[in-house]
Amino acid sequence: MLDTQSVTNGIEPQGSETELRWHVVQSKPKAEREACEQLRRQGYVVALPELIRPRKRWEALFPRYMFLQPGMPDQSIAPVRSTLGVSQLVRFGNQPATVCNDVVLSSMAMAHSISGQDEVVAHGLVAGTAVQVTDGPLKGLMAMVKASAQDRVLILLEIMGRELQVHTQARLLRVA
Repeated sequence: MLDTQSVTNGIEPQGSETELRWHVVQSKPKAEREACEQLRRQGYVVALPELIRPRKRWEALFPRYMFLQPGMPDQSIAPVRSTLGVSQLVRFGNQPATVCNDVVLSSMAMAHSISGQDEVVAHGLVAGTAVQVTDGPLKGLMAMVKASAQDRVLILLEIMGRELQVHTQARLLRVA
């Protein structure tokens, strides 16, 4: 499990471990990192669970959402709403939404464990893998995987002396 210091880039949150509460902040679309950096410059402690993907630079575990705490006991959260990249401070009625420290730590740990895992590895069909089509009109044909992402796979087939690229579902292929 990650400790609080690694979650918040070295800024220690205020309060004891049992009473830590984090405010929930919604960023503008695709502005999570910008909002996070601006809030940190203002002295807030910010946690942004991020997924680092091999084929993508990064993505947020919770798109458009991050967690925030005042950096000092007397710091107001009022300036958060007007911070560059921030859409709003999430509220339930008049009360700002908060989550406990365990939720934030678990989210950061989950993002860390998922990061670096490429979804195509789950089915093992990476570029260069020889496969056989197991169902559909191309059943029985041998092919080579050119690219794959999640459940879709681009394969190269040789039909009548010509190479043909076909998109198919991973479940219709097996490693030859």
